This record gives sequence, structure tokens and C-alpha cells, in this order.
Amino acid sequence: MPDTAAAPDDTGTPPVPPSPDGPSDGPSDGPGDGPSDGPSDGPSDGPSDGPVDGLPDGSADGSADGGGSGAGKRRVTRSLLGAAGLIAGLTILARIIGFGRIVVFTGTVGYHGVGDIYQVVNTIPNIVFEIVAGGALAAVVVPLLAGAADRGARETVDQVTSALLTWVIVLLAPLAVVVSLAAGPIVAALLGPEASAADGEFGRLLLRVFAPQLVLYGVGIVLTGVLQAHRRFAGPALAPLLSSVTVIAAYLVYGRLESGAETAAEVGRTGQLVLAVGTTLGVVVLSLSLLVPLRGTGVRIRPTLRFPAGSVDRVRRLVGSGVATVVGQQLALLIALLLAKRWSAPDGSVVVFTMAQTVFLLPWAVLAVPLATSAYPRLVAAWEGSDHDAYRRTLRTTVHGVLILCALATAALIAGAEPVAALVTAAGDGDASRRAVALGIAFFAPGLLGYGLFALLSRALYAAERPGPAAAAVLGGWAATAIADVVLVFTVPAEYRVAALAAGNTIGMTVLGVALLVLAARRAGPGTFRGTGRLALALAPATAVAAAAGAWAASAVPGESLLAAVGAGALAAVVVLVLFGGLLRSVGRLVGAETAVPLPRPGRPRRK
Repeated sequence: MPDTAAAPDDTGTPPVPPSPDGPSDGPSDGPGDGPSDGPSDGPSDGPSDGPVDGLPDGSADGSADGGGSGAGKRRVTRSLLGAAGLIAGLTILARIIGFGRIVVFTGTVGYHGVGDIYQVVNTIPNIVFEIVAGGALAAVVVPLLAGAADRGARETVDQVTSALLTWVIVLLAPLAVVVSLAAGPIVAALLGPEASAADGEFGRLLLRVFAPQLVLYGVGIVLTGVLQAHRRFAGPALAPLLSSVTVIAAYLVYGRLESGAETAAEVGRTGQLVLAVGTTLGVVVLSLSLLVPLRGTGVRIRPTLRFPAGSVDRVRRLVGSGVATVVGQQLALLIALLLAKRWSAPDGSVVVFTMAQTVFLLPWAVLAVPLATSAYPRLVAAWEGSDHDAYRRTLRTTVHGVLILCALATAALIAGAEPVAALVTAAGDGDASRRAVALGIAFFAPGLLGYGLFALLSRALYAAERPGPAAAAVLGGWAATAIADVVLVFTVPAEYRVAALAAGNTIGMTVLGVALLVLAARRAGPGTFRGTGRLALALAPATAVAAAAGAWAASAVPGESLLAAVGAGALAAVVVLVLFGGLLRSVGRLVGAETAVPLPRPGRPRRK
């Protein structure tokens, strides 16, 4: 099961605490309470909002660029950050458990032999699902439902939800059967001719048990989109945590049963089944746990293949773009996995690549995705309501927030790469793999900026009914990733295989982010991203200096124990945070960039 802490889809703002005197006006996931009103834009009962340095306040440009008044921008920002904070808080918790899953995996399943086969085969259901249906579903659910949910068009919401779920089951159930039947040739192609008979048998068993995940992923994406369209973000953010706990339990049971086993030939059938069934149960929890918060939306599901009248053409456009987008993404991932497994790759490179990528995805899921997720329904509703000023205001504020948070995370990842690698490899071959993981993290890190923009701007273009150009940009970005991966892998020494793949990802994501920014600016209109260039000028030196200083500080901590690694990581984080904030303010003043956003003080919001 891939690490999909979606954020809900994976921000940097603190979660909004519940009010002691009753439920807040924020998103609610309790059953039977009807649709949430979303975060309130009303004034707070507490002290007035104050700017927090390091995030854009968007208060200077006025309405000429679509920014609206300073008060309007502050209302948008408070609302977005309230929802994003809820998502981020749960996502952070889910990712902490996810890191625990990595540590448990390395200590029980391991890097080599069984671990490598498991990681490679474990990606197949997700890749197949994403190519066939995942991109299509992710592209259509929120755009089709957000406007109707805002208008209270209950029948439309019910029919769209029912049709999507019915099509998921009709299309993906037969596909799961096909994958199961074709497990032999699929596994043989993945493992290569050097794989033993025991390796092949183990891989085939895994894939056959993993095949039903195809249907579960489809159901999960639809339910996630329905909840997000109703501005209910807690359930989708919590589901990965519950899933990780389930999979951790499977790893622990496997470790008790198969302690010391390294190759597939040494693992008994019971241990193999524990890994296979336990992982699939994790996907069951990931998807079907969303049925609980779905009750609170009031959505009624009835089997049907028919979409509401007038929506079919839009569904086709969104589906086509979504499929094209994900085909590119999954093919790039498959190429990276093959390059990590074959062509003289060091043993265990697939696991090392997966670990470095998981660390890279943590700040993306915690910082960029929650902002993008909370902004998405608003962007859809604003565009469908022809309120283009609100669309531009929301987009500009969120883009600046994503850039600042991802730049901060980039510096933190580079600075903390060594201690983080020491922590995640502690339960396995620490000395052998720690350096490879650290290099992978460091070379993945700069790609956060482009990947963060992808999380937001792909949604913004879907909301603005430009799925085709968005898909073209995303395909170009993933093509650049694949090309860079191949060139770098066959250029640098094999010992740097994971670092080369990480650098290729950074190149591709940078191409992707810039392309989407250009397309979004054209669609939203002149002045939408006024000040973004100045912000980038301020971010570049702040990120570079903070990363270098943080890495130096981490290296100065003596010792190689886990406690030393924790101390080094904490010191690096503090140095990065202090230097980044100070430099961003100072350089921002020199270039005239906005670097602060008003955040709500404690206090329960009032309804207007």
C-alpha cells in the first residue's frame, strides 16, 4: 500500500482547537449533523488578527489585480488556514505514525530480499489503478460536486456520487480479476530473470492478494472527493493514520513469525500471508473508514450508471485530462522503480528510494496539500459563480503560502537529511544505507516547490475549466522526470543511484511547477500573481543560507546514537526556522515582497 496520507492528498499552520463551549463553525465530520458551514469568515471573539512573518498577507495590491480589499484577503486567509490547519494537524499525526511504519518495516521485513520484492509488488495495484481510473476520479469528483454542494442541490450530489461509485465497481472489479490472473508475467517482468523461483512465487502471492485494492482505492477516492466537496476534511486526513496502524500490526506479527528471514525462500506461507493480507486490510481501512464521516453529509447512494443531465460533456473532459495526467505520473514512477531495481543498482535501492521519497512527501502532504485541498472547493464555487475576483484572491494567497512553506521545508529537509536518515535506517542496515537515504532526501528536497505548486495549480485549472492545458503541463513535467532519471542514472556511479533518481524528480517537478504557474496566470487574468516574482527573489537566499547553516549545525552534534540524531535534527530545524524567517523578512523588505499573513488568534469565530 503506498503512502497516501492525503490531506487532506498532503498544512503548515496549527490546527484550530475545538471551542470549549460547543462545536465550532469549522468542518464537522460527525454523523447526522448535516453539511458543514465550513470555516467562518466572521470576526473572532479573541484579540485581533496579527501578521505572522513568513506567510503572505496579500494586503497591498488592492482589487486591481483581483486581490480585493485587505479585509477580504484576511477573511479568505483565515478561512483557508482554518480548514488547512485541521487537515495539517491530522496529517502530521498520520505522518508520524507513517514514519513509525517505516521504522517497523525496516526492523521486521528489512531492506533486501523480501523487503525489495514486497516494495516493488506493492506499487503495482496503485500504478494500475491510477492509470486506469485514479486520475479520472481525482479530476472529476470535486469539480462536479463542490458547486452543487454549495448550492444545496441535494439530488445532483446524490446522483453524481452514486454514478461515480457504481462506475468504480463496474470497471475496477473485473480489472482486479485480470491483475490477479496475470500475476505471473507481471511479477516476472518486475523482478527480472535473476529472480529465484521462491522470489517469483512470493511475488505472485502478494500481487493476487493485493489485486482487490484496485476497487478499494476507487471507492476511497470518490468518498474523499465527496467529503472535500462538502468541506469535511477530517475524515480523509485521519484515514491514512488508521491504515498505517493496521499495516504496522501486520509487520509486527510478521516479525514475530519470521524473525531473521531475509529471502523469500526462508519465509513460510503463514508469514507471506500475514504481509499480503495485512497490507490489503490497511487499504480496506483507508477507504471504508470514510463511510463514517460520509453519513454526516446526508448523501444518499443508489446504484446508477447515469450522471445528471448536462454534466456528461464535462465529465468526459475531466476524465480525459485526469487519465492523461496520471498515466504520465505512474509511468515515471515505474521507470524510477525499474532503474532502482535493475541495471547494476545496489541491493536494497528500491527500499532506500522509497524511504527517501516518503520523507520528501511528508512536508508536501503536511504543508502544500492541505492548503490546496481547502482552497479547491472555494476555487470551484467562485469560478462557477462567476466571482473571478474571489477566485484570483484565493489563488494568489494560497500560491504565496505554498511557496513560502515549501521553501522552508526544502531548507529543513536539506539541513536535516543526515539525522533523519539515521533515524529511519536505525532498525535496519544503518551504516550501509544511511548515506544513500540522506543523499536521496537532499536531492529530492528542491522539488518540493514545484510539487507544491502542482498540488494547488492543477486543482485551480480544473476549477477554472482548463483540464486539458493542466494535463499537458503535468505530462511534460513527468516526461522531464523520466528523461532526467534515465540520463542521470547512466551518467553517475551506481552507488549514487537513489540520489540520481531524486535529482531527476526535482528537475521534472520544477518544470511542472513553472508550466502550471504560467497557465494559471493566463487563465486567471493579469495581476493574479503580482508580487510572486519578488517573493521568489526573497525566498532563494533565505532557503539556501538556512539550509547550509542548518546542515552545519547538525554536523556539529557529536555521536552516532539515536539520541544524537534526534538532537542534531532538532538543532537543524531550529536554526533553519530562525534564519529562514529572519532572512525572508530582511530580503523581502529589500525587494518589496510580501512575507506575512494574518492568522486568527484564539477565540471562537462568530457567525455573521
